[in-house]
Amino acid sequence: MKDFWLQLRDRKVIRVAIAYVIVAWIVMQVGEVTFEALTLPPWALSLLIVIIGLGFPIALVLAWAYEVTPEGIRRDSAAPARAHNPEDTAEDPAPSIAVLPFGDMSEQQDQAYFCEGIAEEILNALCKVANLRVASRMASFQFGSKQADITEIGRKLKVQTVLEGGVRKAGDRLRITVQLVKTADGYHLWSRQFDRKLEDIFEIQEEIADLVANSLSVTLKREHTFTRKAVDPRAYDFFLRGLSYFGRHSMQDNVYARQMFNRAIEVDPGFGRAWAGLAYTYGFEYMYFNANEVNRDQARLTSAKALELEPNLAESHVSAGIAHCMSHEYAEAEQEFEKAIELDAKNYEAWYFFGRAKVHEGDLERALRLFQHASKVRPDDYQSVVLQAQLHVSLGREDKAIEVTRQGIERIRAVLDVNPDDNRALNLGAFALLRLGEREEAEQWMETSVRNAPLDSIIQYNAACFYALEGQSDRAVECLENCLIKVGNISREWLEHDSDLDSIRDHPRYAGILSSFPA
Repeated sequence: MKDFWLQLRDRKVIRVAIAYVIVAWIVMQVGEVTFEALTLPPWALSLLIVIIGLGFPIALVLAWAYEVTPEGIRRDSAAPARAHNPEDTAEDPAPSIAVLPFGDMSEQQDQAYFCEGIAEEILNALCKVANLRVASRMASFQFGSKQADITEIGRKLKVQTVLEGGVRKAGDRLRITVQLVKTADGYHLWSRQFDRKLEDIFEIQEEIADLVANSLSVTLKREHTFTRKAVDPRAYDFFLRGLSYFGRHSMQDNVYARQMFNRAIEVDPGFGRAWAGLAYTYGFEYMYFNANEVNRDQARLTSAKALELEPNLAESHVSAGIAHCMSHEYAEAEQEFEKAIELDAKNYEAWYFFGRAKVHEGDLERALRLFQHASKVRPDDYQSVVLQAQLHVSLGREDKAIEVTRQGIERIRAVLDVNPDDNRALNLGAFALLRLGEREEAEQWMETSVRNAPLDSIIQYNAACFYALEGQSDRAVECLENCLIKVGNISREWLEHDSDLDSIRDHPRYAGILSSFPA
């Protein structure tokens, strides 16, 4: 019955019924007045009522079977997909969308970073809509914009619509073609083309976001969309390059992202978002690759500059919170993260890194609640869910840890279904599978992730946890030593509070690892 009423709503049958009743009432009122003036026979009004009554079910049947689109009247095939495909996201009444990376339509085919950046900016704006579910960048950007099977994307990402497009940039001229497509049947809801100057990019992004919001009947709050502050187009171009690199989350790409953010700042020193991006690169490197004083100090300096220039930008406060956490200034970090959440309650990074800061501080209960909220803000994220399981173990809640791990592995398998080479998913997935007792598959996933990313400190650290839980103490300690010697990073706070490493704390080489940190 619930599905039936959802279909009535989606096919606009209820809307047509209400409109029909209103129009019918008006027609009958007009008929009552005019028929007598026209000296029509008394049965004429009765005939009108009969015709209106007979027309009502016909209108409902037509509303069920057809819909009006910009391309004309056509059969509506959305509801059957809901009825026959249990994985179809149309079962979810909340509107949902995935934003694909825009295609590079330039002659030189060298603008992929710019195309990805524009798509990511639009995605970030849509993420701030309270009643719209948006697939994450990590999930949706696995699909290229060329020859994408829209129906398959809808099934894998569990979204009802997809935003796709192409960009051609030549000098200071910009052409963006974009279309919103229903995943149930591949039909376009609308298509637009924008021919503007590069300096108009913010207005174009706003227009596209508004078009999506209007089409999906959601409200886009203007105060949470793109900045209106004047930015040099060349600086913005470098900024988009930086975003594209940073989104890949590898050590080398993090270096490239920093170079691009620095170039953006050279062109426009007042570009606050570029300063925030730069601060992110230092914070990311400190936490995951190289925990040295240079990265810590640079994170503080650049995040302070971002706050000075863009105090109302959530990212500025997130970067400041990360910087304070690095210096063990947990009270200050908490203030910054809470301010970021106040500015943008749907900022995943604010909730996630706030949770990590609380783990560093040792407040596991608070960290657990923050990770839970992060997993709700980004429904396809698996990291915040798997970390919840680890915290439940530390708090002595083994049954709850198993329950959350099952949720985490479900999300991880969905990610690997889209991108089988996602090392982060394989790595954390192996960890989760081991907790569920699926040891053979867990070992395969872990070995694959370590083999593919031998210099990734996150992979090495999680491998240490994995082998410690398996009882392979020497191998676990070796992975921790790799973090220090080959990769150059490990967090002492995380090391001390992580229950997964309890089995190796008496290992003679473990004490040596702890002694390598300054007192």
